[in-house]
Amino acid sequence: MFAYILEMVCIVAFALSGVMVDSNKGKDILSVLLLGWVTALGGGTLRDIIINADQVFWIRDPTYFWVALGSSCAGFFLITEIRKSKIEKMVILFDTIGVSLFSVLVTAKLHSTGYAAYVAIFMGMVTAVFGGVIRDILAHRVNMFNNTELYATPVILGSSLYIVMHNVGVIDYIASIFCMAFIVVIRLYVVIKHIRFPDFLILK
Repeated sequence: MFAYILEMVCIVAFALSGVMVDSNKGKDILSVLLLGWVTALGGGTLRDIIINADQVFWIRDPTYFWVALGSSCAGFFLITEIRKSKIEKMVILFDTIGVSLFSVLVTAKLHSTGYAAYVAIFMGMVTAVFGGVIRDILAHRVNMFNNTELYATPVILGSSLYIVMHNVGVIDYIASIFCMAFIVVIRLYVVIKHIRFPDFLILK
């Protein structure tokens, strides 16, 4: 139940981060709501399509759909106040926490149900970051495909670390918490310091 509540908090943060992008200025409410919704649910939707799940998660549990849509709507009408306050910084923090939470939880869930480690890690990454990628593409912003910043690397490292810790016998909840914290710290450091791939790993 606690993890479910955390997921909802992170859905709210993802949706608000989609609404708050600067390039949304001048857009109508439907465009903004769609962008917030896609940011919150796009990664998980893509994951469920790839693994051929029986139902996409927000169809199986409509709460995800309505929380994402409601948060986007609230963000649209409160955007001026959000930008004036410190809430905007909190949204960035919760967005980062959401990335770490979804990546590790999805990796753990898929690995425990029999998926190969590489599938679990990749699907964790897709769930965590591709909503933001779709957001940036739709909003005409720099995204991981035209940016050399270490965008998804912390997620891949953290999810891989979870698999290693699980395989050596670390208790699941301890491994999960440690790897989530690892992703948060590394991702915030990358964002703050603008860490990018070294030149020898960039195609010339």
